[in-house]
Amino acid sequence: MKSKIVLEGLRFSLVCVFCMMMNLSLTAQDAKQVKGKVSDSDGEPLPGVTVVERGTSNGAVTDIDGNYSVTVPADCILQFSFVGMTTQEVPVEGKSTINVTMQADVIGLEEVIAVGYGTQKKADLTGSVSQIGGEKLLAAPTPNLSTALTGKMTGVITRQTSGQPGEDNATFYIRGKSTFGNNSALVLVDGIERDFKRIDPNEIESVTILKDAASAAIYGARAANGVILITTKRGGNMEPSVTYTGTFGVQSPTFKPEMMDAGQFARYFSEASANQGDLPPFTNEQIQQYENGTLPHTDWWGEVMDDTAPIQQHNISINGGTKKTKFFVSLGYLDQGGLYDLAWLKKYSVRSNIDTEITKDLKLSLDIAARQEKDSESPDEAWNLLLNSQPTVRPYVPDHIEPGGLHYNGTNVSPIGRALHSGYEEDKRSIFQSTLSAQYSFPFIKGLNAKFSFSYDQTDSKNKEWKLPYTFYVYDEANDIADEFQSLSKISLSQRSAEWNQKTLQASLNYDRTFGEHNVSGVFVYEQAEISSDNIWAYREQFLSDAIDQLFAGSNINKDNNGSAYETARKGYVGRVGYNYKGKYYAQVNARYDGSYNFPDEGRWGLFPAFSFGWRMSDESFMENVEWLDNLKFRASWGQYGNDRISAYQYLSGFAFNNGKGMILGDGNLSQAIRETSLANPDITWETATSSNIGFEYAILNGKISGEFDYFNKRTEDILMYRNASVPQTFGASLPRENLGIVENNGFEAILRYNEQIGEFRFNIEGNVTFAKSEVIEIDEPVDVPDRLKRTGLPFDQFFGLEAMGLFTSQSEIDSWAIQDNNDNSSIQTGDIKYVDYSGPDGEPDGVIDGYDIHQIGRSQIPELVYGFNLSANFRNWDLTANFQGASRYDQYTFIDGFGLKSNSMAVLTDAYHENNPDGKYPRQYVGQKPNNKEFSSFWLNKGNYLKLRNVELAYTLVDINFLNSVGIDHVRLSVSGNNVLTLAKYKVFDPERPYKSGNPLYYPQMKTWNFGVNVKF
Repeated sequence: MKSKIVLEGLRFSLVCVFCMMMNLSLTAQDAKQVKGKVSDSDGEPLPGVTVVERGTSNGAVTDIDGNYSVTVPADCILQFSFVGMTTQEVPVEGKSTINVTMQADVIGLEEVIAVGYGTQKKADLTGSVSQIGGEKLLAAPTPNLSTALTGKMTGVITRQTSGQPGEDNATFYIRGKSTFGNNSALVLVDGIERDFKRIDPNEIESVTILKDAASAAIYGARAANGVILITTKRGGNMEPSVTYTGTFGVQSPTFKPEMMDAGQFARYFSEASANQGDLPPFTNEQIQQYENGTLPHTDWWGEVMDDTAPIQQHNISINGGTKKTKFFVSLGYLDQGGLYDLAWLKKYSVRSNIDTEITKDLKLSLDIAARQEKDSESPDEAWNLLLNSQPTVRPYVPDHIEPGGLHYNGTNVSPIGRALHSGYEEDKRSIFQSTLSAQYSFPFIKGLNAKFSFSYDQTDSKNKEWKLPYTFYVYDEANDIADEFQSLSKISLSQRSAEWNQKTLQASLNYDRTFGEHNVSGVFVYEQAEISSDNIWAYREQFLSDAIDQLFAGSNINKDNNGSAYETARKGYVGRVGYNYKGKYYAQVNARYDGSYNFPDEGRWGLFPAFSFGWRMSDESFMENVEWLDNLKFRASWGQYGNDRISAYQYLSGFAFNNGKGMILGDGNLSQAIRETSLANPDITWETATSSNIGFEYAILNGKISGEFDYFNKRTEDILMYRNASVPQTFGASLPRENLGIVENNGFEAILRYNEQIGEFRFNIEGNVTFAKSEVIEIDEPVDVPDRLKRTGLPFDQFFGLEAMGLFTSQSEIDSWAIQDNNDNSSIQTGDIKYVDYSGPDGEPDGVIDGYDIHQIGRSQIPELVYGFNLSANFRNWDLTANFQGASRYDQYTFIDGFGLKSNSMAVLTDAYHENNPDGKYPRQYVGQKPNNKEFSSFWLNKGNYLKLRNVELAYTLVDINFLNSVGIDHVRLSVSGNNVLTLAKYKVFDPERPYKSGNPLYYPQMKTWNFGVNVKF
């Protein structure tokens, strides 16, 4: 069904585009060549000014003498823009020559910013908002849009924990983490709640972050974690232009796990065995033979993994239209390879945005987007097998045993078999999104218009897991025999299918009118959304052959199936009223009245208000003589918003089937039984965040230096959590979640920009910083919980554990220290971790290391300080961009398990303590790793500070080349770019963004990518 919907959508979209193109050929006015010169206020020519037909990408750039030449419709409007200058718009009106004098700008006050249910000029904003243009997302393109935003905007804390194709999403926290539940920001694409991570950046017009209540409270019960607005591109009044963008790249791990080689493994594994009283598995002679290469070393990474993986992205976009009808069409393709066969992603995408003017006052728009994504799952099991393999074991048995026969890895199975011969797990998603909208401007009330839109989105997802057994051998070299094993006892297949759809209706009235020196604006919206989903699952096993991976080919024995469904709905009434006087004094009031099916009837609706004010001090008469000050504006806001991202229907008693277990009735038949899952909470409600924000923005020296600063405070109350800690374990029921928690976040964010031009060289430098600190105010804790274990008053994700004092260095030190092993320290040796006797049952040290000594250690694992540094420079046809991003004031848990599985270990453990290395950094090693050294402690905490060069791009543009122009090519832009190019970190063993609480490198690493790109405009 989904394929049919997508095909029909694509067919309809292409038909519409074809009709528009036909209409263009009949109605477009004759093109006209316009020439001119652009100068600054001193009469000096301005090179590098962008001259485009408004609403399109059709245009040119002024040369060294400030001259330009463009071919445009005779009735269009030319737009002149340049860094540090006010953008000007000049109607062509049949003229052949247009000269322009540009004036210094004050940080783009006329720039239009996307806000909730509309747009506002930057000059009119009273809330805290960050916006980035889509063109900045195209520099050094990434396969995931979420990673392209890192370090480019204030208030955004991101973390990318994986580089696996299809799973490389960055986690977003807007101004920090503020709830024990779902911290995800609300994401809207063209006003509709949708996922944005896989949108092609070539389709993006802008990305806006709404951070405080003044900007985000208009989204009510879903906005407490911030709001991300994605606006896609639309067509313009111009002859159709076609743009092709393509990149070809190579990916490699940012950090490749460095494991012990065969000689190191043989030596240190033998030593670890001796440390616990076992016979060493390798003789001194064997150790020397491995070390000098007489005996072979197996590089299991090289046997299974590739050092690099290819990636390519392509996009073709068409932009054009007439006064009456405009269109934008985009076709995209992404092919991202992985480091081995079980990791890859392919994506196909299409978007068509069409706007048409039915009458002077009535406009219709139709937006259709579709994507198909297919990726191969790469479970952590594959990494466990790979990195836990002994390098002293050969990967294949001798050919006389079995040609190409797989050998085991020294522990249990074959990593090669798991990666290449164990079947597959694939996900396939088909996404269809559509919006039909109409806008009517009332001719009898100036400034008033009404808009109606209806959106229908559907996603079909399929998962297929085909598990195949493979044969491997355990070879006895001394006797030249091998035992044969199977990884699994049978072939099995499981398939899941899910259909998800969302219907969204919006109806709004918009008013914007200026009366002399007074401007009044208002937005009133009714919105409702309905979401439903159906899921089905089936399983069979004992296939006779691996040739047919379909359910019908499996056995009827042990087959299984299941299914589920859910639905939910929301409604909201929205209002926003704004007023400004003389462009100096601003006031705005937002309110939303929201209702959700997640809550009971009597508590289903809530009001979320916000108030904000602004004052442009630089426009006051007493500031007229301050010539160096171009802009100084103060902002303040207060408001409330909510978070309703919880499991639905918790206000009702829950029941579940007994997973196939039933009751025998009187007739002897088995009947399905149900059981109660938890008690109901009839008082459940949304989390409510109360936010205040004070900020200012400024520009000096004709806009060369500009910046913003905001201080914020957010208190989130009614956080849902279980009352487990303060209720006895003898309570005979599963408790519901209650609105118990309170968390407070406060901090600041700042941005500083500097732009300059020296002759033909111009550059822009921008630095941003966000500091966000969380504090748990209220959480369910026992009344008598000791201070050392209290989470109240501490940041989110605070670490708790034992406090380490280094390693024991002598037996006398062990004998005189607190008991750590419940056996008079008889199992403790020199080189084991030494812990602080912090507390006993009465709160005082008691000479025993146990649970009473656990307390707060280190910092939170959420960075409190994140920062970015962005550079752009242009010289003639060359341009360079670079984006640095860093984080600090947080800790990482870096436990490294040595020979816990009798497997290989990381090479850093060659610096473990032993008698010949008494100053070793790491504790004495054991096979199985003794409990003392595995305790969660400050020994394994390290500062997570890092700085990364996230993106860099160098490009050269070929423009005004006669040969290119003769074949209809406007320009060709060639580029070389990189992502995650450089990492500077205090702790260098792992990537600083690896998953939380992950010591071993058992995850798909983050990727470094180098791309070659080409952009051609016809």
